[in-house]
Amino acid sequence: MNAKAPSQLARTSRLYEVMDLMLDSVGDPLALDGLAASASYSSYHFDRIFRELTGFSAVEYQRKRRLRRAAHQLRHEPDVPIVRIAQDCGFPSNAAFAKAFKQQFAMSAKAWREGGWRAYMDQQVGRESDVSFFVAEPSNLDVILAPYCPPEPGSIAARIALRTLPAVTLRYQRFFGQSGAALSIACNTFICERERLDGIAHGAPWYGVFDEDPGFTGESEYCYDFGHTGEAPDGSLGMRVLPAGTYACLEFRHEWPRFRSMYEDWLDKQTTWRFDSTRPHIQKVERDCAGKWRGLLALPIKKR
Repeated sequence: MNAKAPSQLARTSRLYEVMDLMLDSVGDPLALDGLAASASYSSYHFDRIFRELTGFSAVEYQRKRRLRRAAHQLRHEPDVPIVRIAQDCGFPSNAAFAKAFKQQFAMSAKAWREGGWRAYMDQQVGRESDVSFFVAEPSNLDVILAPYCPPEPGSIAARIALRTLPAVTLRYQRFFGQSGAALSIACNTFICERERLDGIAHGAPWYGVFDEDPGFTGESEYCYDFGHTGEAPDGSLGMRVLPAGTYACLEFRHEWPRFRSMYEDWLDKQTTWRFDSTRPHIQKVERDCAGKWRGLLALPIKKR
């Protein structure tokens, strides 16, 4: 079993790379044979192993990602016609998009754009999937189990700073189908393992990455990358580059704010900036000298 472990790790890493390629080309036709070949699998074995890793076939996984990308754009780009969004997200016709969208979100794209997204987020996804942050101390989970409370108007907006962040190369572990307390504990375990295996310093930064709005993603489809910028000598981690660009940043110390509060108290009221669905949400956390956690939430944005 130990002799097979490096090979298994390498295969998982290749699948990560394929999944990232799928995300980057979400609007293009899905060339399953080419994706399988890039991961060094036959089409049959690729789909089987992909399903084992994610719980979905490659075709279904990409369809869901296309729909969530469309959901992003419908909410944040109200001036873009629905038919254009359907095309940009890889659907061959508006009818095909309309049918798929209603199957995924239980409402039409028009109803979603007109505010249905909020009802879906509050009623369908559930409390834990809306928790869009990583809690570093699993022994103190009160904050993650508490229901979401909207911030005092203007309180989050006053703390947001616009920054141009550089690209960061991340060595990461990908977590599927976990959120809330389960994800918190998994990430805390990961930190302890990597500090021991890779010699990561106790105060080094850690990055959590969401490629989609966590409020629109059910727990079974939740995908979260968590890692560090150091080396991974054993080759067990995936590697991705977090893109440079303009981000709305919210610094925090000894608290755990949510991306949702940044949306509702700042982004939804913006006339200059809008959400950029082509780049990920990024969270950066690190321990201070007292061992307490601090960091920032970085929301990708672009000019309207």
